[in-house]
Amino acid sequence: MRIPDYITTAQTNLLRTKLRTFLTVLAFVIGTFTISMTTAFSQGLRSYINTQIEAYGTPNMILVGLTSNNQQSSSSGVPYYQSGRVTDGGGRDGKVAYTMNGQDLAKIKAVPNVQGAFANYNVSADYIQYGDQQKYTVQVSSAYPGVSTTLAAGAYPSAAQTDGLVLPYPYVEALGFQDAGSLVGKTVSLHATNPATGTSRSYAMAVTGVLPDTAHVPSAVLSYQTVTAMAQFEGGSADTFKDITVVTSSNPTKAMRLQIKDTLQSDGYQVQTYDDLLSNFSGPLNIITYGLDGFAGIALLAATIGIVNTLLMSVLERTQEIGLLKALGMRRSGITFIYLTEAASIGFWGGILGVVGAILLGTIANPILTRTLFKGIGHAHILSYPLPYMAAIIGGAMIIGLLAGTLPAVRAGRLDPIDALRRE
Repeated sequence: MRIPDYITTAQTNLLRTKLRTFLTVLAFVIGTFTISMTTAFSQGLRSYINTQIEAYGTPNMILVGLTSNNQQSSSSGVPYYQSGRVTDGGGRDGKVAYTMNGQDLAKIKAVPNVQGAFANYNVSADYIQYGDQQKYTVQVSSAYPGVSTTLAAGAYPSAAQTDGLVLPYPYVEALGFQDAGSLVGKTVSLHATNPATGTSRSYAMAVTGVLPDTAHVPSAVLSYQTVTAMAQFEGGSADTFKDITVVTSSNPTKAMRLQIKDTLQSDGYQVQTYDDLLSNFSGPLNIITYGLDGFAGIALLAATIGIVNTLLMSVLERTQEIGLLKALGMRRSGITFIYLTEAASIGFWGGILGVVGAILLGTIANPILTRTLFKGIGHAHILSYPLPYMAAIIGGAMIIGLLAGTLPAVRAGRLDPIDALRRE
């Protein structure tokens, strides 16, 4: 027999006992449906968290600061003075934040795999305005060459663009536009004031992009040249800044990020990578995912027992048929393969129906959840169904079916044809 013949025979045998086969497949459907839903929830939540985090950092961006350590403090806990650096004060815990300078920039740029290092300046804007419309408060931060995230529309300003601006999503409606795309290309006014002199300055900024809709409103992202100019206008020094943003290659590996972090920490710097941001969320999320998958595993265990029972009953009911097939020349391996195919078929159909059912439910539930339970947390499909994960669930169901069908299949293959034909 060819493989298609084995598959056809297995499907025919399963249809002989429709109700029993249906109930066994149903048990697998429940298990795979539950795993598909927990996977969809965890993947949707991971995607949502990544979107939130990307509003504040990307995998190729590393934040570097300088904080005093125990070796830089006296026995009483008071940090030592460091020439050329300003502190934010200190306490008996011996921890103060030092400002950084051009020497730090040069030192950090020399670290292997670092493609760029940029000073972070403390700047603030009074308001943003489009035309002569309402004025709105806005927080601002710097764009860095080589750093970008997925945007709702548009793109980050290029390295050569001195007046580019990426706005948070809520400003689309606030500034009077229907969608993010219609805001891109417009010119807005950014107003800042020097706190020492009281003088004001307005910056004409071209909106190059709009950030995704997130739960919290992030800072607007300005061209690096504009931030530098604002810092100097507001009385800051171009040679003194709070911390440094390091830019690596566009797709750095986790090992590369860790290597850079270790190098910088060995030089006394305080380092925060994208992995550090993710770790704050991944631990609790993994616990939830494992717990939900555990409940789904119980359902699959019950389905596995059902397959064993179904196929053992099938062996008993078809004993004479097995004996006749062996008497006609079918080998033990052929009989075994038929039963293994039946077991895999039960897993396959249970996996297909469970996954398809979960995807259909997600298609219906996502818009409803976005408008109700998850309203106000940004645009997100809280149920996500990545194709590789869904295919793995179906494949896993087939493997579980094969393992569960091994005992009945081996038992069927070992039946003696003479004894089988005698049995009534």
